[in-house]
Amino acid sequence: MSHTPSPFNTPLTIGPTTVNSRVMLAPMAGVTDVVFRKIVRRYAPESLICTEMISSNGMVYSKRRDARILDKNEQDNPIAYQLAASRIDVLKQAADWIVEDKNPDTIDLNMGCPVKKITGNFEGCALMKDLDHAHQLISSLVAHVDKPVTVKFRLGWDNESKNYKEFGQMAESAGAKMVTMHTRTRAQGYKPGVDWDALGVLKQAVNIPVIANGDILTVEDAFHVMTTYGVDGVMIGRGAQGKPWIIGDIDNALKHGSPQAERPLQEKLAICLEHATAHCEYRGEEIGIKEMRGHLPFYVKGFPGASTFRGQLTQVSSLQQVEELLAMILEESEKRNLAVAV
Repeated sequence: MSHTPSPFNTPLTIGPTTVNSRVMLAPMAGVTDVVFRKIVRRYAPESLICTEMISSNGMVYSKRRDARILDKNEQDNPIAYQLAASRIDVLKQAADWIVEDKNPDTIDLNMGCPVKKITGNFEGCALMKDLDHAHQLISSLVAHVDKPVTVKFRLGWDNESKNYKEFGQMAESAGAKMVTMHTRTRAQGYKPGVDWDALGVLKQAVNIPVIANGDILTVEDAFHVMTTYGVDGVMIGRGAQGKPWIIGDIDNALKHGSPQAERPLQEKLAICLEHATAHCEYRGEEIGIKEMRGHLPFYVKGFPGASTFRGQLTQVSSLQQVEELLAMILEESEKRNLAVAV
């Protein structure tokens, strides 16, 4: 792939905050914890990386300022803490704690989560049905904290109510310094059918940075949406599962024009084992292994025979089992390669 990298090698300005990368890691429940983010940062030290979505209600009513979901380490910057909220007073209190304890670079408001337990509490994408209340939440937070406030949302609630343009304009008028749009409706969830063309409409409608999200999986995807629609950056979500290096690979390719070669299976499996080991050290092996079951299958996608092992990886009960299965996967791959070579 040949292209001029210079347009993507300039800092991204988010209000008073400057980030030296236009590739970000999206918030993902059960994925973007402090352990996963640490591995991502090895490859993408300049990227803005987002925490898992944090419930403002959960923080305030439990009075847990030490909840695991809030964890960060000293190297965990630049970082965005994402909050879900429907009540202004609760949002302010949660934001106060986060600013005081964690000193994030930005605070992101989740107005795009499609999950029923979130929208049923009039949080997440449900706020796209009430622009006045969403405006009050954003503007109240902007006035209350000294950090840039950003907003993540979707195309709309469903196909009959795609109000992303008006929602983006509302967010800007409320004081948001950046918006990220997932290019599906709430009704779609994560089903196929992203509408990248909507990014161009939104970009023309606002004067703050617009970040593209939704099925951006490769360097080519990122380059396409940034050049075609003029967006200011990309946010990678599920494409980073089992590929913590992808944020850095895309960032490097956009900046310097040289895509990373496909990583060998042996390297991928080594990173997988490192992730599992670190997560077990963080959470204890019994809980850590159970939580890793959702990560492990993603690391082994894409090579012949992987499906046999993916099911086994979702059933592991010890770190030793993980190590043994990964060794078997590598051995199987080497056998297949040898057979092809012969």
